[in-house]
Amino acid sequence: LNLAFVAHLFNTHPCLEPLEDTGEHAELDDYLFHDQYDREARAFALWLNSLNVDPFVNYLFEDIKDGIVLLQAFDTIFPGSVNWKKVNTRRPLMRFKQIENTNMAVDLGQAHNFSLVGIQGADLTDGVPTLVLAVVWQLMRANILQTLASLSSHGQRVTDQDMVQWANRVAQTGGQAQPIRSFSDPALASGRFLLDVLNGMKPGVVDPQLVTPGRSDEDMKQNAKYAISIARKLGATIFLLPEDIVEVKPKMILTFIGSLMAIHHT
Repeated sequence: LNLAFVAHLFNTHPCLEPLEDTGEHAELDDYLFHDQYDREARAFALWLNSLNVDPFVNYLFEDIKDGIVLLQAFDTIFPGSVNWKKVNTRRPLMRFKQIENTNMAVDLGQAHNFSLVGIQGADLTDGVPTLVLAVVWQLMRANILQTLASLSSHGQRVTDQDMVQWANRVAQTGGQAQPIRSFSDPALASGRFLLDVLNGMKPGVVDPQLVTPGRSDEDMKQNAKYAISIARKLGATIFLLPEDIVEVKPKMILTFIGSLMAIHHT
């Protein structure tokens, strides 16, 4: 009862200044709840964790700021590329030591023909969302293309267009969807093309009764969920969400097709 009385007293007479309705507060709310980069960041964090980086990545923009996770990823994808004797690894690291590491990551990216114009190590240490995502995406893409090249009979580099052509060939055997021109083709939003690819990989795996016309947002999302579910059952490692398909996010759809190609060639 005493606790209830004190709680009531505080609620009615807190002796605190009322919060002002300022633009600063609204801006903070917008930052907290409308992070346009959050979905990609979660997908890229999952991918980094699949490489067994240490420490485990929970929040991408924070957990890569000292450069160590990025350097581990580079060394996994391009073995021997990192001179670990020059890497600052004793945590916690001062900011200038973190930047030395992230500068090394940028140099490695440039050495492997990443597009990093205007990106500096300090941008990664500061967690600038667009620039962090640009670096991690190119690492992930290199990993996918490298895996596909190792699985191909000739061992040559696989391009984005090679992946589009493969998807079109397989989809033709699995359904009636029109060919796509690229991974930004608006026709991908319905999910039907991806279901045709899956059905082409394993005839009969798609139940036509569960496929919607894909005209409404709800129908498109249902098809996208079904495609992801089937892909996982076939053994593909999937990092994208249904929304990435419905909104036609080219980067994430590339990872989806890449994963399907990988299991198709094994």
